[in-house]
Amino acid sequence: MDAYQNQMKLLIHNLLLMILEPLDVTQEEMNWAISAHDSQSVLQLNSYPSCPNPSQAVGLASHTDSLLLTILNQCGVDGLEIFVEGLGWRRVPSVEGAFVVNVGDLLHIFSNAKFPAITHRAMVNQSEHRISVAYFHGPSAESRVAPSSKFQKPYFKSLLVKEYLSLKYKHFFEALSLIRA
Repeated sequence: MDAYQNQMKLLIHNLLLMILEPLDVTQEEMNWAISAHDSQSVLQLNSYPSCPNPSQAVGLASHTDSLLLTILNQCGVDGLEIFVEGLGWRRVPSVEGAFVVNVGDLLHIFSNAKFPAITHRAMVNQSEHRISVAYFHGPSAESRVAPSSKFQKPYFKSLLVKEYLSLKYKHFFEALSLIRA
């Protein structure tokens, strides 16, 4: 697992460099986002057993991820769905050798909603037990999150990551709207 986590850290680092480049953020802001020594990461293994009546069950209810980015390995079995405004729920096919990258709430805030957090859920199926591996990455809970200083009109207030996570825990989907500037 250590080798996998080290590879995920490297992948997150490179993805954040590519994502943040068009935002033209300051070096200090770039360091905040990609700093490996002052960050929090979680590796989560998810198990979704087959279900005789999948239309009556959900593997994981709809949500957005709280941190900056999530790397998801679907392990060859479909089940991830994303919500697309105006279209509803859309299945994300599992592609051999590919990862899914989810933008989380903290990147949504930092990018001033240029990179929106995606609402998603995990569905069960009738015939296959589904396993997924999620790697969540974000800054330290003690660090401050706010829209990049490059944005003249910030949409969100500045707050500590731990304050945002507390709001998310208490208010779930309403957390982002509670910190609107």
